[in-house]
Amino acid sequence: MAAKNGDPRLGSLVKPYPETAVEAGGIALIGFPFDEGCVRNGGRAGAKLGPEYFRKFLKGMGTLKNPEFDIDLSSLHVYDCGNISASSLEEGHQQLEDVVSDALGKSLLPFVVGGGNDQSAPNGRALLRHTPIEKVSVINIDAHLDVRPREEGKVHSGTPFRELLEGGLEGTHFCEFAVQGNQCSADHADFVKEKKGSLLWYSKISDNPLRHFQNWLDEQGTNDIFVSFDIDAIRSADCPGVSCPANYGLSAQDALHISRAAGRHPQVKLFDMSELNPAIEDYRSPRLAVLIFYYFLLGYSERLAKK
Repeated sequence: MAAKNGDPRLGSLVKPYPETAVEAGGIALIGFPFDEGCVRNGGRAGAKLGPEYFRKFLKGMGTLKNPEFDIDLSSLHVYDCGNISASSLEEGHQQLEDVVSDALGKSLLPFVVGGGNDQSAPNGRALLRHTPIEKVSVINIDAHLDVRPREEGKVHSGTPFRELLEGGLEGTHFCEFAVQGNQCSADHADFVKEKKGSLLWYSKISDNPLRHFQNWLDEQGTNDIFVSFDIDAIRSADCPGVSCPANYGLSAQDALHISRAAGRHPQVKLFDMSELNPAIEDYRSPRLAVLIFYYFLLGYSERLAKK
């Protein structure tokens, strides 16, 4: 869908990422088109198409001047850094960490679109290059814990938060949000508890996911926050195109409210979105992924307006 005259959409906001100066306070959009981590974890291939389909719908969705919320995104700076390109998953992780770190060093806020959730480990490490480890908080919005050990020494889509926790991330600043007990090993839940992480089960936050999410953000004080959103936390009725769809979970509306709150919060410095799988469903789910980005930008515009 293309934008029409007098009705500019997100596509008109996005500019190529330059190698020279950028406007501090902008958004760096980064694609991570890899699903090898999903396959290694016994999941379905196809998430490598996520960034491609995300950009396809990005062109014509999201009014820049939103009359419902009276928010104008026209002055935002969104830079497209393109896709990570590498011959192996491990090389891709290193390149992703470097690109995210470079964007953070330019005072941009990286928004990374995957790809498998294994991307969250290099994304988190990139933030840790710039912020002392005790001043970093991480929230994993997900149906799964993703603290599995490596398989035959290799990382996969189930390992990212074990990698970060074993790499020194303080568990007291880590939260598993909207996770589902029917999809999570008790041993892995014990691992999170042993690391002093928080487990906010979906059954405990389903009454008002936004309020619970906002409360956790506010509790982090002055810490820099990394929000990782595996969209398989959204019920499959609303988001079927993911590597491992859930029969129940967050609604699409919950997801949009949460992403807007993340964009609005002054301490959120990094956001990634994982497991969009257009090989399974290539219309409704990519459109929802773009709306998540759009609502994040609505919140981010509100953040900037308060400065």
